[in-house]
Amino acid sequence: MLKQVRQPIAYGIIATGATLANLALANPANAEVTIAYCDAEAYAVNVYQEGDPEAPDSELKIRVFWREKAIVILDVSAIREPSPEGYTYRNQVGENEWTLFVPNSEASSCTLSRDGRVIDDGEVMQREPSSTGGV
Repeated sequence: MLKQVRQPIAYGIIATGATLANLALANPANAEVTIAYCDAEAYAVNVYQEGDPEAPDSELKIRVFWREKAIVILDVSAIREPSPEGYTYRNQVGENEWTLFVPNSEASSCTLSRDGRVIDDGEVMQREPSSTGGV
């Protein structure tokens, strides 16, 4: 009797898993591609492309995770500004201006600022190719 009950449940779980996997593959528009990632002491910051990065309607976003409270405090559209030193990413809307600077130099750390004041810095885990076109 127990074996008869387990088989339908197992098949149901497998079928549900396969269906969810197919939905994820069939809908790449929900994909996130990380462009830059700063692993700082108090915050983790992910700059990502939402949707297909090659599509003209994909959106650049910035997500700030506050480690102390274990919550995402910002996940909004971002503006990307290249400079000779690296890339600056900032939120487009919101009560506070959040800015992430990711330097071209692998020896330098990333910095997170809120309203123009640096609040954290950390290790760059992922960065775009150099903003100057060189290495």
